[in-house]
Amino acid sequence: MSVVPSKLPKCTRTVVLDFLFMRKHSLSHSQMAVMYYLILLKNWVTFKEDDYYVVLSKKIEKDLKLHPKTVEASITKLKRLNLIKTKRIVVTEWNKHKTFRAIGITELGKEYSLSHYKEEHYQHALELEKENEAFRVENDEIQSKNMELELKSRDLELKNQALTIQLKADENINQEAIKILKENRELQKKKLILEIENRELKERLELKDSGSVEEEKQKEKDIELFREKIIRQYARSGKAICNGVKNSDGWSIETKFYINGYSRLSIYLPNKKPKLIDQPRQVDNFWRWLFDHQHRVNNLVNEKKPADISALIPFIGALIVINKKSYYIKSFQPVIGGVKMTIFNDDSVINIGNGYGSEVLDVVKCKNWIEQNSNFSKNIA
Repeated sequence: MSVVPSKLPKCTRTVVLDFLFMRKHSLSHSQMAVMYYLILLKNWVTFKEDDYYVVLSKKIEKDLKLHPKTVEASITKLKRLNLIKTKRIVVTEWNKHKTFRAIGITELGKEYSLSHYKEEHYQHALELEKENEAFRVENDEIQSKNMELELKSRDLELKNQALTIQLKADENINQEAIKILKENRELQKKKLILEIENRELKERLELKDSGSVEEEKQKEKDIELFREKIIRQYARSGKAICNGVKNSDGWSIETKFYINGYSRLSIYLPNKKPKLIDQPRQVDNFWRWLFDHQHRVNNLVNEKKPADISALIPFIGALIVINKKSYYIKSFQPVIGGVKMTIFNDDSVINIGNGYGSEVLDVVKCKNWIEQNSNFSKNIA
């Protein structure tokens, strides 16, 4: 039994007529309305296959207020003029035993000009499509280089295994083996750098495809829902939400944050009275910081005891990449409110973070950052 929904997504109520296109193909106003309608299918149709989009004739008739015969005659003529193409596909969400007509726009049909009175987000989508094409070309180049390095790495690993067996039988140091080991080490570094660049490029592509404005709006909604949740949970409870907040407002580690009886954000310092935060910028900065550090809710930083770094110990010796340069993790040192990490390579030894107030503060954030920028997962696989 068919389960085609009775209510389908709404389409645009505005028609842009390309008169040059109309005269070139001898189309009537009704046929132009149908053509414009079909061009915009990709902006709202749910079911598609490749560049074909499924739309029911009744939907077209209802939206354009046209007679069924007019709609079918228009589609027939547009297809005969090679402006559109059609095929039958199965939409399992509607009926897995029945096929539905899907319509695609040919290269000739794409000559229809939408440059005048175009909605802003359509123009933005076209610009993003050009940028994404450049990113995809760059991504293909990185993927090709990555595959070449992968093949070279496998070849060197086989050579490395053979030489290792030979070294076990013969204690004499083989200079060729040392050279191959160094080459393999350098290849591993380059491979990790390419993987991170590839991941960053994919994230940039996803950001472009999804639209940064819409993502920002969604994040604002998520922050607001998170803020309301915390206020309901901590209002009138007298419990501290967190301390050790590190943002641009320069709070001390002893500063504890509460929700007072009037559901307003307040702070408390030792030997001082509670104080209401009345600066909107400081309030907004706090909720943004807490949203990005949700694991810190009801998890107060010990103001006198160094942080627990046991979760970071397994990362010692891991290869990491910072600003396209490779380093090895040498050690971690717990300090008040955070952790100090020492890294090194052939050129230098670098200390990152000095506890509270520095870049590396939170142990959980530090652990997540290392996992994203190291070969640790490959070492333990």
